[in-house]
Amino acid sequence: MDKYKRIFATDMDGTFLRDDRTYDLERLEKLLDKFEENQALFVSSSGRQLLALHQVFSPVKDRIAYVAENGGVVAIGDEIIHAVRFEKAEMEELMRQLQIMPYSPMESFIISGLKGSYVPMTVNEKYFEAIGLYYPNCQKVDSMSKLNDIMLKISTRFPEEHLEESIIWLNDKLPFARATSSGFNSIDIIPAGISKATGLEVLANHFDLTLEDATVFGDQMNDFEMLSHAGTGVAVGNATDRIREIADYVIGTNDESAVLAEMEKLIESA
Repeated sequence: MDKYKRIFATDMDGTFLRDDRTYDLERLEKLLDKFEENQALFVSSSGRQLLALHQVFSPVKDRIAYVAENGGVVAIGDEIIHAVRFEKAEMEELMRQLQIMPYSPMESFIISGLKGSYVPMTVNEKYFEAIGLYYPNCQKVDSMSKLNDIMLKISTRFPEEHLEESIIWLNDKLPFARATSSGFNSIDIIPAGISKATGLEVLANHFDLTLEDATVFGDQMNDFEMLSHAGTGVAVGNATDRIREIADYVIGTNDESAVLAEMEKLIESA
């Protein structure tokens, strides 16, 4: 097993990725060379599926680690070392509550599993097109209760003005789950007790490290726990006010590739 001394973990959308969902691959490859020389580990920490993150980082996917599904899945390259699932009864109750809650998204939700992602046949087409950017292998299915996969998360969207009250409503009604904002008016619903911080802690412990050995970067409330518990929490300039408040310091924006620049500076000074 590789020996690491430091962890650098970054959120993806709105943090590491530019607004057009790209990054500078040549620059990242040079950074990874420096990381390997200095026994540092690059971690993609995201609400996205592991499949999607592997796709984003396909040229270097075996050189980095992943905290996917907001902490529900932890992997090193292709090797999954940790996964937390919803039980079938919990997923059915979750879907039922989505239909009856105030400002219900109705059929506009997606279930994320280890093998792929799934939406109802009656899903809103605009929603289906939008989520296709983030969920590879997204399938329309007749019966959401008969899926042959390990169910990790439900994601959906709400009107911006009702986002916070929808999060509170879901967390009150579903003691086995945790709803959190993931940006773009979206809410991710994951098993209770799971966050990017818990996933990152699993990864750190795997290498005999702690969260104190981690420098993390984020922009949204699903990064809150990770920034709060890591040794150093860094917000990008375009982060929400709350994330900027709890960060140890604030750097430039995602569109300026500020995370890459800060990692380069930090590893040069190691």
